[in-house]
Amino acid sequence: MVQAGVGIAAAIAAIAEDTRDPPLRLALQQMTRETGRGRTLSAAMAAHPRVFAPLTLAMIEVGERGGRLEAALRGLAEYYEREHELRHLLTRELTYPIILFGAIILIPLIGNVLRVWVTDGLPAALGAGVAQLLRYAIFLGIPAAAVTFVVRRMAASAQGRVRLHRFLLGIPVVGPVLRKLALARFCRALASLYASGVLLGAAVRLSADATGNDYLRERLSAAAGHIDTGGSLADALERSGVLPATVLSMIRTGERTGDLDTLAHNVAAHLELEARTAISQLAVTLTPAAIIIAGVIVGIMVISFYAGLYAF
Repeated sequence: MVQAGVGIAAAIAAIAEDTRDPPLRLALQQMTRETGRGRTLSAAMAAHPRVFAPLTLAMIEVGERGGRLEAALRGLAEYYEREHELRHLLTRELTYPIILFGAIILIPLIGNVLRVWVTDGLPAALGAGVAQLLRYAIFLGIPAAAVTFVVRRMAASAQGRVRLHRFLLGIPVVGPVLRKLALARFCRALASLYASGVLLGAAVRLSADATGNDYLRERLSAAAGHIDTGGSLADALERSGVLPATVLSMIRTGERTGDLDTLAHNVAAHLELEARTAISQLAVTLTPAAIIIAGVIVGIMVISFYAGLYAF
């Protein structure tokens, strides 16, 4: 709509009519009134920090100052579309393994109730079901509650979140996927911000916030201080110790050739491809494991069932 010459207020009003999310719809309606009174788009968006991230505000503000608002909007659209695509891929690939692990929990419960129902009747089956639920509460519920309590206590403080997120990155199989997703978000955000004209130090800080991981954010934000004092981006990111050597090499090449924004987009695409591969590998690893565990449980239940009938 901006490219077609539609006014900002009219464009926002049209988008608000098609928006179903209540908080976003309310924010857009208020922005329509503000921009209609002559307020800039970035200023109107800044009044809604729960809806618009600092990265979004920075790109819009720089786009307005440089007369490149349309390019900034396109860059943001591409960034969020790729972010949504990765999240959707993660959800799609892990849905089946999660269902299987849920079945692993339900199979013993349902199987035990059916077995007792066949051999001893319905009242005994209901009692066996209650006893099984109590065992679940003791052996699964209590550990889950303890883990939830510890996680919430750690997440309540800044340093606790850093330690928690560092621990998550170290979990086998899952940790590498989380790291690749976070670094892909960082590089995509950095490429979009730099291409929009945001100062490099500020771009690194905003991109670090986009990782969604406090440990990586702390390490990458510290690198921005080195950039502010005149250091190169590649050297600063190398000091952070969180980016792979291939990525650092590509960024260093971009700085030497003066084509950093293009190289940053290539780095982001490279990391996103690795993230997709890692997600697929995670799903491929979890699915056979869940099937094997479910098969073993069913086999044990069948053997115990027929053993009980034979003994009877």
